[in-house]
Amino acid sequence: MLIVYYDHGAGDRPQPGFHTGVAGFVVLSAGGTLETEPRVRIEPNSHGALLGHGVIEALNRLPDVEGPIACDVDAVIHPGALAAASRVLYEADRKTYGATYEFVVDRNYGTEYRVAVDNREYQRTLSRLQYLVSMASRLGHAVWLRL
Repeated sequence: MLIVYYDHGAGDRPQPGFHTGVAGFVVLSAGGTLETEPRVRIEPNSHGALLGHGVIEALNRLPDVEGPIACDVDAVIHPGALAAASRVLYEADRKTYGATYEFVVDRNYGTEYRVAVDNREYQRTLSRLQYLVSMASRLGHAVWLRL
């Protein structure tokens, strides 16, 4: 089996086999429709860490999550679940110190795609997601995710 690692130095150049995501608010427009407002870009490194550390799985178990939170699927964490989602994200941050992690993020046609997690980048993403969830809770919004 061919093993391909995520290239942290590739910048914005897409790398096949590695997934990105986005998160933001769900807001009610002036016309009365629900709209998504992107706020946080989730890079392949953090996407792989969220998946590998079980954060996505933990978020999917919360009540009031309309999903599932999965690759290329829109999901919503309703206001009633935001406090619990915040706790999940804070708990995830505890796994970013003092260890090295590597996760398989995809397998396709004899190729295995892996991420050796850059904990600093993952910490920044967790911090942005924690802030997003906190602000959504204060403003009475839901949180939208596409991972």
